[in-house]
Amino acid sequence: MTKIIAKELKLKFVETLNEIDSFSYLDGNPFSISIYGNEFYVFLKNISPAYFANSPDITRVQLPFSDHFIKIQKDGKLFIILGYDAANDVFVSWNPELIQGRLNYKQNVSLYSRNSLQSNVKPGQFLEGYLSNNEKILLFRRELLSEYFQNISTLFHQVDKQEIDVFSNAPTLNKIRSIDDPAVLEKIKPLLQRNKLLESIEYCTKNYQHKYPEMSFRDWYGIVNELYIEYQTQ
Repeated sequence: MTKIIAKELKLKFVETLNEIDSFSYLDGNPFSISIYGNEFYVFLKNISPAYFANSPDITRVQLPFSDHFIKIQKDGKLFIILGYDAANDVFVSWNPELIQGRLNYKQNVSLYSRNSLQSNVKPGQFLEGYLSNNEKILLFRRELLSEYFQNISTLFHQVDKQEIDVFSNAPTLNKIRSIDDPAVLEKIKPLLQRNKLLESIEYCTKNYQHKYPEMSFRDWYGIVNELYIEYQTQ
């Protein structure tokens, strides 16, 4: 996986935002920025393969042990982690409201993504992805950094998992949580074995669109991703 040196990565970040009048930044990494009247801490890191033998699609960034995190946690500003995929010129972002609770002063902390998602981000698009624990990640091309910081307060807004479970059991919604149709499984298994998650989701959406019209992309992603992990570990 293509990587660039840390100074070049920060230069790309700064150059992309430098035309915004309200933008300013400090040295270092992590570092403080001010933009659109808000202040954030930002940490930039190249995305790397996670080196899971049975799951080659999984990528990650690692937060190293750092005394800086003590100050960040006490300061109260949102801490933005941006993983960079140099090959696709794409950033991956994790929910900043969840990041602070994971900062660990004794060991590295890993944040995960998927190469198949990173390589499918289209220009002008904020692509949502969901990890196996149902956590949302956001992927976007570098050109959307300005829009990302403009809308950060709403981009990660999501229904609480407990509310999702309640809604899923409500009689007004017609949804499923797993696929047990052998014909469908036979169709998507070879796709998933070739890391084609989006094609598998598209097939399920079309196949079940009349029977389960209320199923969202997120719903299908959760089901298909579980199957993907299962097939990769067989």
